[in-house]
Amino acid sequence: MSEKESVRPFVFSVIEDDGENVTIEVSEEDYRRDIEAGMNEDETLKPGRYKLKRGGFLKRHPELKDGMRKRA
Repeated sequence: MSEKESVRPFVFSVIEDDGENVTIEVSEEDYRRDIEAGMNEDETLKPGRYKLKRGGFLKRHPELKDGMRKRA
C-alpha cells in the first residue's frame, strides 16, 4: 500500500452553518484515531468545537479575488 492510500482524511462534524460562519466539532474518538494513524498532534485539531468564518482568506487577500474573476 502506498503512503498516499494510508492517509486518513481529517474527520469532523458540522454543528452549525449559516453560510458565513461555521462551527465544527472534533470528537475525542476521531482525534485518537488520527494520532493512532500516525499523525502528529500539530497535524490535527484537538477534540472540541471550533468556530470558523467562511471566505476569510479572500477578505484578507482581496488582490487574489480580483485575479480569480479575470481567469473565470
